[in-house]
Amino acid sequence: MLSDADGGGHMWNFSRGAACVGICLAMGGCTSLYYIHDPQTGVITAGELPYFLKSIRCEVVTFYQIERERRKEYLKIYKARPEEAFDRYAHFDIDPFLYGTFFLELKVTDTGGLGSGTAFDYKRILSATSSEITHVGPTASAQDTYDLIWSFLMKQNAQLASDSTPAAAGPATYERGCYRGTPTDLIELEGLAENKYPDRAAYKRIIVDASKPLAAWLRDNAILIAANNLTPAMPSESAEPAQMTYTFSIQVTGGVEAKYSLTSSRWTPAAVQASASAQQFSNLGIYINGPNAVLANGAKSGSAGYAAKTPPLGSKDNPIYTAPSPGGEKSQEFPGGAGRRTGGGPRTNGFIVAPVPVFPPTPTPTQ
Repeated sequence: MLSDADGGGHMWNFSRGAACVGICLAMGGCTSLYYIHDPQTGVITAGELPYFLKSIRCEVVTFYQIERERRKEYLKIYKARPEEAFDRYAHFDIDPFLYGTFFLELKVTDTGGLGSGTAFDYKRILSATSSEITHVGPTASAQDTYDLIWSFLMKQNAQLASDSTPAAAGPATYERGCYRGTPTDLIELEGLAENKYPDRAAYKRIIVDASKPLAAWLRDNAILIAANNLTPAMPSESAEPAQMTYTFSIQVTGGVEAKYSLTSSRWTPAAVQASASAQQFSNLGIYINGPNAVLANGAKSGSAGYAAKTPPLGSKDNPIYTAPSPGGEKSQEFPGGAGRRTGGGPRTNGFIVAPVPVFPPTPTPTQ
């Protein structure tokens, strides 16, 4: 038979074990879709989002308009002075009949649990030469991840709208135009992109490397990507830029850890270690499309082919098919290629062999 001390000891051990299981179940109960942490907290908040999205829109549209103007100036002189044309007006050939897009992803991951330092060691003296130690080391953790992804379409022929609001007005007033006054030429556009007229900007500029606004940084990258296409070279050596993609991510992690330990003649020791942390992740992606962006994406899966020459659009071998759009108006036509511009250098006349798969936005894997 068990003595009272033995029975009490076993009962205490059972109670400890039940308490540990209860803690684990309680922590698991906190993880529920009925209780959601809004991802619009931390690095960027819900109140800031409208202004941040306007900043993205204005920076990108400024870049669109600069590239169109640089292309016009390039075409005026590239046949007679190709080197000068590239040096002064190198550009990325943005297709005005395609959409560009950008997306914003906000994610928050909450983690909490009992750490591996949690332990209950109960010591019982059996005799002068022996003792018994019961060890229980429970662990439990819970991780909740909440992700928000917003995707936006932008017409790549978008124009900057002027804002006549006085400069002294508050930033909340500037909901429409990006700049005060309409830019009249390429020089003025370049100056606005480089923030040489800060009093005219009706939005908060996005700065790259603490020195250059995003629109100017995109323009500089367009010059670099154009080097394999617009610089004088044999057509067979040309690599045509098709798409510009940029992704910017910010990750912030914070947490707290607590530990309690008790040591006595019976407990050697009793320790509880708990931790909680929150990880906030912001991801911005921008896609800028050239005339053959679809071919570039198709080439990744082997679905894009090259044709040296195709019959004129509208001919018997290449008829025009017009389908009504959801709004009822007819889709835009380009008979004989009229209306769809072509670049100054050699062009790829390609075709899609198979449909290019389209994938919806997916959350970024948890770090």
